Amino acid sequence: MDISEEPKAIVKDAYKKSGKEVAEAISVDPNRGLSDKEVTERSEKYGSNILKEQKKRGIWQILLSQLNNPIVYLLTAAAVLAFIFGDTAEGTAILIVLLLNAIIGFWMEFKAQKSMEALKKMDKIKSKVLRNGNNSTIDAEELVPGDILVLEAGDLIPADARILEATELNVDESPLTGESVPVHKSIEALEGDKPVADRTNILYKGTAVTGGTGKAVVFGTAMKTELGSISAMVGEEEKDKIPLNRKLGKLTKALIFMTLGLATAFFLVGWIAGEEIYQLVQTSIAWIIAAIPEGLPIVASIALARGMLHLAKKNVIVKKMEAVETLGETTVIFTDKTGTLTKNELTVSTLFFPNDLRKEVDWDNKGRPVLKEQERLDENENFNHFRKISVLANDATLGADDATSEDQAKSKDNDEEKEGAKDKGDPLEVALLEFAQKYDQDFYNECRRLKRKLHDPFDSEAMVMGSVNADGDGFYVAGKGAAHAILDRSSQVLFQGEVKDLTNEDKAFWNSKNDELADEGLRVLAFGYKNIEALPEGEEAEDFLRELVFIGLIGFIDPPRKEVAEAISVCHEAGIKVLMVTGDHAGTAKNVARQLNFSNSDDDADHALAGTDLKEELAKESNSMVAKTRVFSRVDPSQKLQLIKLFQQQGEIVGMTGDGINDAPALKRANIGIAMGKRGTQVAQEVSDMVLKDDAFGSIVEAIKHGRVVFGNIRKFITYQLSYHLSEILIIALISFTLFVLPILPLQLLFLNLLSDVFPALALGVGAGDSGIMNKKPKDPNEPILDKGNWWQIALYGGIMTACITGAYFYAYFVWDQSEEITNNVAFFSMAFAQLLHVFNMRDPHENVLNNQVTRNKYIWMALAFCGVTLIAAYFIPAVSDVLSFQELEPRIWGLIIVTSLLPLVIIQSLKLVTKKF
Repeated sequence: MDISEEPKAIVKDAYKKSGKEVAEAISVDPNRGLSDKEVTERSEKYGSNILKEQKKRGIWQILLSQLNNPIVYLLTAAAVLAFIFGDTAEGTAILIVLLLNAIIGFWMEFKAQKSMEALKKMDKIKSKVLRNGNNSTIDAEELVPGDILVLEAGDLIPADARILEATELNVDESPLTGESVPVHKSIEALEGDKPVADRTNILYKGTAVTGGTGKAVVFGTAMKTELGSISAMVGEEEKDKIPLNRKLGKLTKALIFMTLGLATAFFLVGWIAGEEIYQLVQTSIAWIIAAIPEGLPIVASIALARGMLHLAKKNVIVKKMEAVETLGETTVIFTDKTGTLTKNELTVSTLFFPNDLRKEVDWDNKGRPVLKEQERLDENENFNHFRKISVLANDATLGADDATSEDQAKSKDNDEEKEGAKDKGDPLEVALLEFAQKYDQDFYNECRRLKRKLHDPFDSEAMVMGSVNADGDGFYVAGKGAAHAILDRSSQVLFQGEVKDLTNEDKAFWNSKNDELADEGLRVLAFGYKNIEALPEGEEAEDFLRELVFIGLIGFIDPPRKEVAEAISVCHEAGIKVLMVTGDHAGTAKNVARQLNFSNSDDDADHALAGTDLKEELAKESNSMVAKTRVFSRVDPSQKLQLIKLFQQQGEIVGMTGDGINDAPALKRANIGIAMGKRGTQVAQEVSDMVLKDDAFGSIVEAIKHGRVVFGNIRKFITYQLSYHLSEILIIALISFTLFVLPILPLQLLFLNLLSDVFPALALGVGAGDSGIMNKKPKDPNEPILDKGNWWQIALYGGIMTACITGAYFYAYFVWDQSEEITNNVAFFSMAFAQLLHVFNMRDPHENVLNNQVTRNKYIWMALAFCGVTLIAAYFIPAVSDVLSFQELEPRIWGLIIVTSLLPLVIIQSLKLVTKKF
């Protein structure tokens, strides 16, 4: 082949061609591999075997993103005007507010980025290849198309390759396809179009060899691999704007237009009336400061940052602050199965014996198998033979088997060593050894001491494996394999302790039971044995698995995590749909869904939609089948994307959990991408919005709950802020347009707003929230951050505060004939204390006046104490008092201020008690 050809066209549909044809197409001799010259040429042509990394935001990008906000723009303009007209104190104060907000947001996102970097695996992968006729070990990055891989159990597959030789080769493809059971690989060419999960003669980059050996020719490296195509798909996907940002953006624009409109109107009226330009500009700046909650960015950032810190303590890394609130809006969770809902490890699940029929296996908190009627089972010969065969007809080893003697096995020190040792071998065989060992360690040790005399390794054609072990004065033949294969090799059956003839009707019955278990998603093996007096020799030794006594069927499953069922139940209570999207088989997926109670009264409890049918369903206008389906099986990465986009188009806020390479595009597209920290691939972690360090699905529920609390708190403090900002606007408008004097100076407003906007508002923003918040349905994703009810609250609260404070101002001005400086102080201090007390009006109408979320919040009391002390200190410290234009006030003025401050609280609380609203 001409190396100058386009890389994509090296080999098309390699799974349809023989290994020899693929090698010839790539111009390589499978027996010698590439020469050094060929490696150099191909390396120059195809480059290193490295995937393109996702672009990370640099420090300056993170910092600048904190300033990309319309409120920041408007306040910056106000600061510039203040500096132009010589009001340095006002301009500096505004800039300090902006700087604080930027620092808080930058620090939290920077910390999250560092946490993610700590999760990355930095080890380089090595690969064994055949080059120049010799085996050599190289960095996987140096692989080129045409390299011959030499593989054995435990190897990570570094590139896409066509298998040339395979001896009992099994590969874990769960990171790519989601299938929990290792795939048995072969060399035969396949006919027709096959999905990735069914290409049994291809090895894929990112997967791992679990058993056997093999050779394969590389035909795809770097971005030309299946993993590379998924990585490219990730790069092409764009995430919708975070809902909180979108809603705050709408609110901000409305406030800006209103503010600019009022300021412009006042400026024009004053200019026409012949007022001084400086006075008009100062009043316009005051209006901007009064209308815009300067503390909103700070409080929102701190509330979200505290959410990040809270979730970090719960083993959840949130990479972007706004994602905390988006969690609370989640209406649909798409979850992968393998490693997310399940443990990603096979265990014995079901025993099916002729005499006792079906027995389900449970596992206790210490990881030991538990069965009903356990004492009777210990006396059951079928059960005892099953345990014996599990140990003898087995080529796997447990980490515990490093202890070869009984004394070692009982050694405490050795137990500690065994704890960290790794199991080796086929996952099914490891599962059998673990069951036997954990059920009865002594019986397990006795079986392990039986010396193996003959061995028949698993053969993909015969579908059986077995051994002959010395046992007392004779020998014990143990065999296991596919049900039909063991039944064909069995002539008798063990029934109620007696060996009976196995009839054709019996075989048909057990084959049908095997099919039933397989339909439930179980991986099934059949077991048989026989006792013989003499060791087989000659041809008999080559095929000793004949005339067996059939003892039953054993089902295996990748078990669900125990905490997941409760978490899904909470999601149902909270009105959140949980959908399984997996590359595994329908039977397996449905079995897991049933165990975890995926369905509720409105769902089709036993329906799974396969990827082959999904394309047709997605093309329909109604999508009714997709809407009621809770389990999607054999789904590829592009179909996951289609599903997420479909639900997003229907107005849903979609969370996507996953740990595999195949989940990455969907994780990026979802409103909230949730990756696993322990089992998750680096690709999945990089594109997600949050990472679960403990891989616990239950952590998602905690995150959603906290997200809802954060949203409720944000709504509370925005209502709190805007209601008194509205009163500031109205007070300035009423007095400025009637008396053409500024009732509250810009610097006073900024000082006051810094206190009220930050400290009491922040205390509201970090409240514990409603304890029953997860019993409520999700709010409408299109619902604005403030609904009509909130705007009515703002108007009512603002109106009441305006009436009280304006009344006090006019009373002091007209009745007591006080100077402009004194009435200014009346307005300022009345507004200051009224705003602080206004925080108590943020209780929910159904809550008790004295015992509610606000009064139980210790931060509220701390904020009020701090702000009160600060106000009093500002009044009595001459330097600060002069800057803020404070005057010495007589007692009756203070009496007016106290009454005016308390009046809005009394009126609003009375309305809440009477109407049970607002």
